[in-house]
Amino acid sequence: MILQKAKVLISTVMGWDIPIENHERRLLEQEIMPYFASQIDVKKVLFVGCGSYTKHYQKIFARQEYWTIDINPLKRVYGAKHHIVDSMSNLGNYFQPQELDLIICNGVFGWGLNEREAVESAFSASYNCLRDRGILLIGWDDVPEHKPFALETLDSITKFQPYHFPPLNTWRYNNPHDSEDHHYYDFYQKRANRE
Repeated sequence: MILQKAKVLISTVMGWDIPIENHERRLLEQEIMPYFASQIDVKKVLFVGCGSYTKHYQKIFARQEYWTIDINPLKRVYGAKHHIVDSMSNLGNYFQPQELDLIICNGVFGWGLNEREAVESAFSASYNCLRDRGILLIGWDDVPEHKPFALETLDSITKFQPYHFPPLNTWRYNNPHDSEDHHYYDFYQKRANRE
C-alpha cells in the first residue's frame, strides 16, 4: 500500500500518466474516443479537464489536432501540446466559431463546473465553437453531490440535438449491469444551420 501511494505521488509530481481502471474510463478510452479518432471528419478535438489519468489521451488522437483546457495552471503538466489554462466558458477567446469537431467534457459538470450560469456559459461557448454537426460529449455522475441540476434544464443544451452514438446504439449511456455505476455519457450534436 505504501509503495502504491509512493508511485502515485511520484507519477503525479513527474507528470506521468496514471490511467483510472473502471468501466466508464475503459469505455471512454477503448470505445468512445477511438471511434471518434477513426472518423475522417474529426480533425480538431478539445478535451476539457486534465489529470494524471488523461495525459495519454493525446496518443488516441494522434492523427487529430488535439487540445486540452483546464482552469488549474498546475494541470498543464497533463495537458496536450496545445493546452489552454482557462475556463471552458471562455472557449471563444481561443477558437473561432465552428472551428472544433469534437469537445469531450467528462467529469467536469458537477465536479467544479457547478453554477448554472457558468454551465450555461460553458455549453453555449461549446456550441459556438463546434462546427455544424460537431459533437459535444458530456460525462456526468447521477448522484446528488455531483449533479447540481438536470442537464436538460439548460437553455444551452436545448440548442443541441441528441446524437445517436453508433457503437453504443444510444445518445445517453449508463452501464446497465452495474447498479453502483452512476456515470452517464450524453452525446449531443450541433444542429446544422438549415435544420
